[in-house]
Amino acid sequence: MADADASNLSCSFCYKSEDSVSKLVSSPNNPKAYICDECIAVCAIVLEDDIEPHLVHSGIPTAGSERHLRLAHRLASPLLTAVERWIRREALGDDASEELAALRKVALEIIQIPGG
Repeated sequence: MADADASNLSCSFCYKSEDSVSKLVSSPNNPKAYICDECIAVCAIVLEDDIEPHLVHSGIPTAGSERHLRLAHRLASPLLTAVERWIRREALGDDASEELAALRKVALEIIQIPGG
């Protein structure tokens, strides 16, 4: 009877048999509990979804997503244009105070500070 149980191993989560999944991992604490590679993949996605919002808001690029949350802002393009104008004027050695003021105004509006 013990041999019959051993040959009918299945995932404790989705109940798929050992023959229908690529890998079946046993629990180190409970030799009767198993998890398949497919359920592990689902768990990894769930955990990544829990971690990803924190990383996006912190500015740390996440796997598969190099876009920072602020790049989706409606003023991202005007901000980058203002940065470019300021850098060009500075590089020429000209007075870039107007460009810097414009850059500051857009940046303050993005971060929602009054007076921007």
